[in-house]
Order: sequence, then C-alpha cells, then structure tokens
Amino acid sequence: MIRDIGFVVFLIVFPHAVPLPFYSYAVICFLAIFLVLRREGKTFSDLGLNKKNLTVGVVLLGILSALAWVAFMQLVYIPSIKHFFEVPDYTEYNFIRSSMPRLVMTIVAAWVIGGFYEEIVFRGYIQNLLEKKMFKGMGSLLPIAVTSILFGLYHLQQDVFAVIAACLGGLYWSILYKKLNNNLWISIISHAIFDMITLILIYSGRFGNFI
Repeated sequence: MIRDIGFVVFLIVFPHAVPLPFYSYAVICFLAIFLVLRREGKTFSDLGLNKKNLTVGVVLLGILSALAWVAFMQLVYIPSIKHFFEVPDYTEYNFIRSSMPRLVMTIVAAWVIGGFYEEIVFRGYIQNLLEKKMFKGMGSLLPIAVTSILFGLYHLQQDVFAVIAACLGGLYWSILYKKLNNNLWISIISHAIFDMITLILIYSGRFGNFI
C-alpha cells in the first residue's frame, strides 16, 4: 500500500519537481508505469489500451464528448466564474497566438501529453489502482472522485480556476472511461480533442468568448 501511494505521488510530483526539457518527464513516468505493470504481470492492455477497443464508434463518441465538454467550459463554466469572481486572464498559452507553427507544435504536444500520457497515468493507472487495490470493494465512485481531485492538483501550477476546471474535466473523463468498461481510448480521444479545440480558440482569440 505504501509503495503504491509513493508511486502515485511520484507520478504527480515528478513532472513538476524535476525541470526536464520538452515533456521528457513523460518518457520517464511512462517507462516507470511499464516496469510496475510488468512486475505485476500486466500490460497497458490491462488499463484499457487495447487495439481492439479502438473502434469507429469510440472515435465518434470521443469527438462528440470533446465537443460537449468544450461547450460546457466555454458557455457555462467560464462565464459563470467570470460573473462571480475576478478572474485573471489565462496567459499560459499566449505564445501560440501569433504563430501557426507554435500552434501546430503545441497541438501535437496536447495529443501526446494531454491526451495519451495523462490519460494513461490518471484514468488508466491511478483510477484502476484505486478501484482494484487501494479502495477495493468500495465501488467506483470514490476512486473516480479521488482520481479527479488528483488530476486537478496535477495542474496546480495554473490558477485556482484552472485547477477546478481540471478537476471537473478529470471527473468527466473518469466517468466516460468507466461507462465504456475501462476503454482508455475514449478518454484519450476526448481529452486530446478538447485540448486541441481549446488551443485553437486561444490562437484565434476566442477562448472564453465563444459566442
């Protein structure tokens, strides 16, 4: 149990604590998960990353769910927090606004890191670990909630409103993952497309001003 908790802490803290260049932390964490799974006699297929699970229906559902989440963020969440709070401008990705090459490069990173890597870590590994080992026999609600909170805390380098948004997004993708029988492709596609559309909105100057 202690070893499992320590490994979860490592996956959440290491990417922020060790300043490695160009998302190279993902390679280390991905390799670490591979080795842990191998020690347990498992593979990434046991997390839901199975080729047979990648179907046309899953891709379409991933696209539709991403569009729905973009609409919620742009039409409900952002207007709501701006109505009740003084919200600072979101500037983390301002560097892409004047550069199409930077936008393309950042979108590629969003697919690899935001979609593929983060979903393997949080939905695939952490949520499964919580449900099948640490909170075994306690249902799926608590593992989903804890995974979502950890996903929000993982974005602690951003402002509090972005952390809350990440918690909500984590909850959304955790539920999608669970509803599709732990098919990791659904959360990967949905997460990556959401990030991609958000980056395009930032590039075009329409982030938080969708209508």
